[in-house]
Amino acid sequence: MAAIDFQSERLLERRRTVLLTILVGAAAVIAAWLFHIQVFRHGHYRRLALSNRIQKEDVSAPRGLIRASDGTKLVVNIPVYEISVMPNAVVRQPSRFSLACRLLGVDEQRLSAALEEWRARYPDGREMTVVSAAQKGQISVLMENRGLFPFFRLVMKHRRQYPDSTLAAHLLGYTGEVTDAELGGAERFRRGDITGRTGIEFAYQDWLRGVDGVRIVEISAEGTRIGELGGSFEGQELEGFVESRPPVPGHDLFLTLDISLQRTVEAAFERERGCVVAMDPRNGSILAAVSRPSYDPNIFIGGVSAGDWQALNEDPAKPLFNRAVQATYPPGSTFKMVVAYAALRTGAVKPYDRLRPCYGGWQFGNRWFRCWRPEGHGSSNLFEGIIHSCDVYFYQLGERLEADDFAYAGRLFGFGRATGVDLPSEARGLLPDKAYYDRRFGRRRWTKGHLLNYSIGQGDLLATPVQLCQMTAMIANGGRRIRPHIVSRIEDSDGQIVYRFEEEAQRVPQIDADILSIIRRAMRDVVGGETGTGRAAAVRGVPVAGKTGTAQNPHGEDHALFVAYAPADDPVIALTIVLEHAGHGGAVAAPMARRILSEYFHPTGAAGGAR
Repeated sequence: MAAIDFQSERLLERRRTVLLTILVGAAAVIAAWLFHIQVFRHGHYRRLALSNRIQKEDVSAPRGLIRASDGTKLVVNIPVYEISVMPNAVVRQPSRFSLACRLLGVDEQRLSAALEEWRARYPDGREMTVVSAAQKGQISVLMENRGLFPFFRLVMKHRRQYPDSTLAAHLLGYTGEVTDAELGGAERFRRGDITGRTGIEFAYQDWLRGVDGVRIVEISAEGTRIGELGGSFEGQELEGFVESRPPVPGHDLFLTLDISLQRTVEAAFERERGCVVAMDPRNGSILAAVSRPSYDPNIFIGGVSAGDWQALNEDPAKPLFNRAVQATYPPGSTFKMVVAYAALRTGAVKPYDRLRPCYGGWQFGNRWFRCWRPEGHGSSNLFEGIIHSCDVYFYQLGERLEADDFAYAGRLFGFGRATGVDLPSEARGLLPDKAYYDRRFGRRRWTKGHLLNYSIGQGDLLATPVQLCQMTAMIANGGRRIRPHIVSRIEDSDGQIVYRFEEEAQRVPQIDADILSIIRRAMRDVVGGETGTGRAAAVRGVPVAGKTGTAQNPHGEDHALFVAYAPADDPVIALTIVLEHAGHGGAVAAPMARRILSEYFHPTGAAGGAR
């Protein structure tokens, strides 16, 4: 019998003991870890499990509506379905991607190329929009084949619609999806959000934008959306998720716009380029505004095509340009009321003083300054100078006045600065004074000849149509400054008024009421007198006060202008018309004013209504 090697046996026993200790220790550690996971970390892993089954979806809030003064809806929301693709998921299923493109009617090669550029630009795998506004057939394909095409995502969103197409397009503006530059890490926007680009949509973006909601949905193991989950999923159940909540719509805007008058102005505007602004002289409410050429903001609903965008931007007529507040023109003879005010204020002339006769022009130095009427007007006083719009009469005032006299009177009536209208990109215009001429030409390098041009509203002087309408309104209301505005009140989703425009007209103490009454009397005879240049603007039964204007245009035919207010003794509307390349204001713009004012005071068509 072989001898037992007790030394080897003891060594094996120690090894077994060590191994058993390790196994028991490991089992204890595993048991302790499992206990920790199941007891102490139960909530955490439960939340992780839930997060694999459900997802949080943001629900976009519809933008607030925009309405006319009578409640007519000018801008509404329509539901559209947006199709987006998940780039990383497409790579794993190329055959299904090809089938999906065929069924959706999407060019596979073009989409594949776009996806390659998208992946290179955004390596994080973010979704790329394929179709901004899907057709019914495309929606059906994706709804019926959710499991087959999981890389495509169909999301319902709200898009703006403008029921009246081009009506008041420049006032309303349009919207677009936020760009990467606008996102810029800002918390106020998320990818896919819609924001205002121009007009009221831009100016009142913060009011129109609502508060997005949250929807919790159940997802299958394949990534297919099963349905929406009800109940509360707060921090105790699902880390990082919140309770489902509905979106809060944006605020509704009620405009000062008189929809009947707006339609009347749109119908009366037959010229290719120009604008009209109508305002209530008592409070600055914009009753109508038209800029031509116009555009249809509905083209932006599904995302404007590159071709349409290029056509709009490269069109020399600038259809996206709001001429009412962005364009500046020499005001021409419509500025003569300001010149007359300056002359009466400084004592350069008295109302009934007759100046030297007009023989069709005025010789100043070696220059001949023409009057618009070649045969001349003869001798005129201030009333006749305005009524007949005699340039020679005002040339003589220009000789008697200084540059700062013009500028002082112009500032009283709002020239040379923004009116503060609640529309974006308002131009300031240009109101020259002595300092301006010194900067431009050098001290003592400019002459009275510049002021002769100034006296008839030409030269470097520039004004926007809304400034001209503000001037007209101030003459009409007796010298009170008003702020032009387009939004009268704002209501929340419950119909509660959260904002109302309540600024009152402010009396300008520097304006002499007696001088203003003289100018008002002359403006009334411009339209009502037998020889006034604005006779074509006369309206049956309504006394109209106005002033014609013709602005020289170095690039073509002169611009025609006309400003007016009515009734002359108790004004409720002030009007400014600018027609580009149209000729004389009295011949072209004044008849348009008559059509507009006639329909306003004596409504007959479908656009009319009781006022």
